[in-house]
Amino acid sequence: MINTLPGMEKPVLDEIAQIPGVVSVEGVYGEFDLIVRLEVPVGNTVDFVINKIRKVSGIKSTRTISTIDGERKSGTGMDYLGPPSD
Repeated sequence: MINTLPGMEKPVLDEIAQIPGVVSVEGVYGEFDLIVRLEVPVGNTVDFVINKIRKVSGIKSTRTISTIDGERKSGTGMDYLGPPSD
């Protein structure tokens, strides 16, 4: 999760998206400006990618959270709910 300097959200998002190992970068509302998802082999590759991200100009702060292997499910998304009602 990343906080950027004011007005730097889009340039930071664009640069991070080009880093190998980055699966997605999304702008979000709330405590953080961007959420980055990585998928890399086990080992020190994670440290390498995180250090590349932290060097991107315009980043104010980062927070890293690791998932637990085997503890991930995907929901059905909005399609399950049908179209929005008026």
